Amino acid sequence: MYSKFFIYVFLVFLCQPLLAKTPLDAAANKIEVTDLAGRTLSFNQSPQRIILGESRYLAALSILDREDPLRRIVGMLADLQQIDYGGYQQYREKFPHIEQIPHVGHTSADSFSLEKVLSLNADLAIFGLDGHGPNSRHAELIDQLERAGVQVVFIDFRNKPIENTIESIALLGKIFDRQQRANQFLDFYRQQLARVETGLSAIATQGASPKVFIHSRAGLHDECCETMVKGMMAGFLHFVRGQNIAADHVPGYAGTFNLEYLLVDQPDIYIATAVGGSEEKNAKDADSLPYVHMGAGVDGQRARASFRHMLHKNKLDHLRAVKSGKAYAIWHHFYNSPLNIIAIQVFAKWLYPQAFVDLDPQRTLQTLFDRFQSVPLRGTYWITL
Repeated sequence: MYSKFFIYVFLVFLCQPLLAKTPLDAAANKIEVTDLAGRTLSFNQSPQRIILGESRYLAALSILDREDPLRRIVGMLADLQQIDYGGYQQYREKFPHIEQIPHVGHTSADSFSLEKVLSLNADLAIFGLDGHGPNSRHAELIDQLERAGVQVVFIDFRNKPIENTIESIALLGKIFDRQQRANQFLDFYRQQLARVETGLSAIATQGASPKVFIHSRAGLHDECCETMVKGMMAGFLHFVRGQNIAADHVPGYAGTFNLEYLLVDQPDIYIATAVGGSEEKNAKDADSLPYVHMGAGVDGQRARASFRHMLHKNKLDHLRAVKSGKAYAIWHHFYNSPLNIIAIQVFAKWLYPQAFVDLDPQRTLQTLFDRFQSVPLRGTYWITL
C-alpha cells in the first residue's frame, strides 16, 4: 500500500515540469497588439472566425493570404457586392463560396446586425476608424460585441491613408501570424512610395504647385460637386504637393463645392473619382451612365465614354482643364484600400509629367496583383481624356 503511494507521489513529481510548461507555452504563444484606435488587444491564438466591417477589406486580407482570403470570414457587410460589383464578380469566379458568407449588413453602419453577428460565433471583428461600416464612434456596439466575446480591432486606410496603411497591414500580419507576408508587402509599398518622394524632392521649388479639384464619385448625385479635402484622395493629393482648391472652403473631410464657384476659380487639373456599380447598372451602355464607370471588368473604351458623358451632362466640359486635356479619372475605391500607392503614383504623374517620366503606375499595379492579390488584374483603374 505504501509502495503504491510513493510511486504515485514520484509520478506526480515527474509530471510537474510538464504541467508547469503548459501556461508558459500559452504565454509564449499569446498575441498582443495595439490597434489604430490605440486599444490593446490580446489573443491566445490567431482568430479563426472573422467579421469584416467592410467587405472591401478583402484586398487587405488577400495580401496576407493569396490562396484564400475568405477562409476565416464568417460574416461581412455587402458593400463589395453593391458598390464594386466588378470586384465582387472576380472574387466569386475564383472563390464561389463567397456567396455562402452571410451578410451582416448592407453598406452602412446603420444596417449592421448585432444579432446576426452573435449567431455566427465570431471571435474577431475588423472595423475601420471611419467609413461606411461600424467604426470607432460606435462605442455601444463595440461594447456589446466585446461583452459577447467578439474582440474588435480597428484598421485605417482612409483617414491617414499612407502612414496608417503601413500600420494596418503590420497589425493584421501580427494578428493572423502572417508577418512575413505583411513585411513583403510593406517593403514593396515603401519602395514605391520612396520613388515618388525622390521625384518630388527633385522638383524645383520655384512656382506654385498645380491647383487641383477632386470631384468625388463624379456624376453619382444630381448635385455638383462632391469633393474631398482631408484624408482619402485628398491625402494623396497633399502628399504629392498639389493645391486642393476646395480645402479652404469645405469643412471636415468631404463636402460639396459649388459648380459656379468652380467655373470662376478654375483648377489647373480636374480629377474625377469613378465608382463601380451594381449588376443592373453594369448592364447599361456607357453613354447612358450618369457616373464614371471604372474598376474590375471595365475596359478603357467604356470607362472613357462614361467619363465624357459625365463631363458633358454636368457642364464640366466648360472647364479649362477639360478643354486643355488635363482632366483625369481614377478608381474611387483606392481611397480606402492598401493598394493606394497606385493612386499616389498616378497623381504624381498627372501633376508633374516631366519629373515622373520613368514612373510606371501600371507596372506597379500589375506587380501588386501578381504578388499580393488573390484575383488577377483585369480592368481599368485610371484614364485621361
